[in-house]
Amino acid sequence: MKQKATIALFIVTIIWGCTFLWLKRALDSADSVSASQTNVVSTLFVTLRFGLTLPIFLYFTPSIRKNLGDYRSWYDGSILAFFMLGGFVFQMIGLEGISPAVSAFLTSLYVIFTALILAYLAGRFQSKSLLFGVILATFGAGYIQGPPELHYDIAEWLTILCAIMFAGHIIFTDIITKRVDPMTVTFTSIAISTLMALLLLNYFMFVNDSQINIYSMVMKVDFLVPLLLSSFFGTFVALSLVNYYQKYIDPVRAAILYALEPVWATIFAVGTGVTDFNFWLLIGGSCLLIGNLIAELGNQRVSE
Repeated sequence: MKQKATIALFIVTIIWGCTFLWLKRALDSADSVSASQTNVVSTLFVTLRFGLTLPIFLYFTPSIRKNLGDYRSWYDGSILAFFMLGGFVFQMIGLEGISPAVSAFLTSLYVIFTALILAYLAGRFQSKSLLFGVILATFGAGYIQGPPELHYDIAEWLTILCAIMFAGHIIFTDIITKRVDPMTVTFTSIAISTLMALLLLNYFMFVNDSQINIYSMVMKVDFLVPLLLSSFFGTFVALSLVNYYQKYIDPVRAAILYALEPVWATIFAVGTGVTDFNFWLLIGGSCLLIGNLIAELGNQRVSE
């Protein structure tokens, strides 16, 4: 089952790599919107992305309906929603004041945070191979777009908080999906995330005095198509795989594997002409690949 889980989470990293391009295409469709309205458009996209997933879940996984009356599924779903949406929000706000390279580096710290938190709780670090894999994966994910220039301002600290939230999501996914039905808690976490995102959207629209015509924006093909792709693949498929399979492998190993996401995002961006190829892609991608191999081989030796 560990091998299947590794393959499943590897597929998730590919899907999430695509979501970067889908979100960029959606934001580009709103190029007439002022910079102060970027938060509104981004939050609208996230809200609709989660909201459209709910009927998909009910259609493809009707078995979860019998579990929706279970209080634990909603309680645990709220925990996952808090960390998942919190990570998105802090990353989104932080991006307004930092470059994509700095954001990628600071977000990649969730690999280290996951390892440190679990090591603290266990009283020791699991293995030297995982530690080495964590270091290589963090370096590879952080430097894949080039060396970040840090200034330690509020935007960077918000992005670090984003990394902590993502680390929390990985850890609590491991805990929660072992005690409740994973597909049900996937649905409840997305439902609560939708509500939280909707409240945040209304807040941003009020603060920014937004005059955006939501209906006309959503009806744009360049906004609607990426939205539907992100909703079905990026949310329904990806989160289902995460919540079903992550519990079968070590959370730190999962964090190292998830760090491959920016590799795919950069490869797809280069392939579609969104960004130019540079040698940092080779350096960062190689470190991530080696880090994953070391962590995987180390896990196999431990299991033997």
